[in-house]
Amino acid sequence: MSESVRGVVLTGLPGSGKSAVGRCVAEVLSRPFLDLDAEIQRRTGRAPADHISHDGEQAFRDLERDAVERACAVGGAVIAAGGGATLDPLNRWAFMQHGLRVRLDVPLDVLARRLADDGVARPLLGEEVQAGLERTAQERAAVYAAADVAVEGDADPAAVADEIVTAAERFDPAATWRVLLDHAYPRHHPAGPPAGRLVIGAGLTKAAFDESVAPFADRPPVVVADSRALAALARLDAALPDERRLSLRGGESAKSFARLGELLRWLADLRVERGDPLVAVGGGTIGDLAGLAAALHRRGMPLIHVPTTWLAQADSAIGGKVAVDLPGAKNGVGTVWPGWSVISDLGLLDTLPLRHRRDGMVECLKAGLIGDPALWALVERRGTGALEGTDPAAVHAIIERAVRVKLAIVDRDPYEEGERRVLNLGHTIGHALEVESRYRLAHGAAVALGLRAVAAIGDRRGAEPGLGEQIDAVLDALGLPLRRAFDARAIEAALGSDKKRSHGRQRWILPLAVGRVQEADDVTADELVTALRAIQP
Repeated sequence: MSESVRGVVLTGLPGSGKSAVGRCVAEVLSRPFLDLDAEIQRRTGRAPADHISHDGEQAFRDLERDAVERACAVGGAVIAAGGGATLDPLNRWAFMQHGLRVRLDVPLDVLARRLADDGVARPLLGEEVQAGLERTAQERAAVYAAADVAVEGDADPAAVADEIVTAAERFDPAATWRVLLDHAYPRHHPAGPPAGRLVIGAGLTKAAFDESVAPFADRPPVVVADSRALAALARLDAALPDERRLSLRGGESAKSFARLGELLRWLADLRVERGDPLVAVGGGTIGDLAGLAAALHRRGMPLIHVPTTWLAQADSAIGGKVAVDLPGAKNGVGTVWPGWSVISDLGLLDTLPLRHRRDGMVECLKAGLIGDPALWALVERRGTGALEGTDPAAVHAIIERAVRVKLAIVDRDPYEEGERRVLNLGHTIGHALEVESRYRLAHGAAVALGLRAVAAIGDRRGAEPGLGEQIDAVLDALGLPLRRAFDARAIEAALGSDKKRSHGRQRWILPLAVGRVQEADDVTADELVTALRAIQP
């Protein structure tokens, strides 16, 4: 057995044989074997089903997360993960770091027969076991995709174990694209496929990129990339095709009509066809500019996002909005053009400056405030380590949870006719501050100030007591500004050009509690003064 081989983690649906196969693998490799469900029962004296039935699933998942952490601390161990352990992004990161991740695939009818015979209570599957398995398989498809190898588990455990041992011998994590989430999302657009694909992982390779453009057959991709990202990330540069590539300097100044025109002329000069995919590589500004060009060139090209910043991975590459700026209005001209796919490599964030990491963190904090108290709590507990680069597991979990909040909202309201407007939390005044500063103010700092401002309005409208102080404490801990000098008249003028106005009235999203916001279009001039004073020195 090679000394370089790490541990092995077995995942899969209930009944797929993780425990039986895992024992065989551990015996062959002479490694410790740990069954997570058995470890939880040993430590607590209660079976997983008992925890779920009496304490609820979330309480059990908390115990499971602790068991995962303990198991992954045992070097080289073979771990049989509970069927739902991969639901938690923190667990998936831990499994990836531990070693080879193996998914056991077994036909559902075989699983149903196995579960009927083993007599173990499985409350999450319900009374109709096969129907429960079908539902669970569909619900967990995106996280079960987070495996380095899939093995057919409908065979003798020893034979299955031999196949896994062979895979472990050949496994080289440094040369492999490690997928953490592979999620299909509805595109809600008449042009293009009905579903897009979001892949989050680490260690993007040329082979992985080529696989992402394989659906376009012999159509050569066009790449529009941020020049600074390519210069800083040699691995990214090597993964992208050299031909038909344009390097641009990102930043808000790139989102202009002049630069859009240059890009469209470049596409025309190359004779790029409508079916050729355009790959936007960079932060939010490159994604916006290249995405709008993709929507316009020959009335619409397939768009693939490869976001290289925290902000782009957590927010701007998700949801389909693309735009350029007007002199007095950020994102003043644009459209909805959802990507065919989004490929997010978390490793690309390692070289990102702290100020740019904060831009993305604020968007994640906003998502938690809108609809995920667990995300908010995660940022409170581990946000500082994530920003500083000492807690990569938290980076992954924070970004993924924020993405899930946004995707769920966009799915329900793809064209911002109602609920999707809540995603503008903090952005109404935030965008006005950016315009007033001539875009010298960082986006994250602007949105942070915008959050504080609308929290002051929410406080006057029945927000949960102490919410404003809670927001301030988190922003301050993350190193974000709580106050800034600005020209209030310029802010009011920028608000007058805001694209979210309707029938002459400004739409506001107000925080009322962590996980609860409210839309209002009747904010008074006096309330606006209160909001602006809250963020002035």
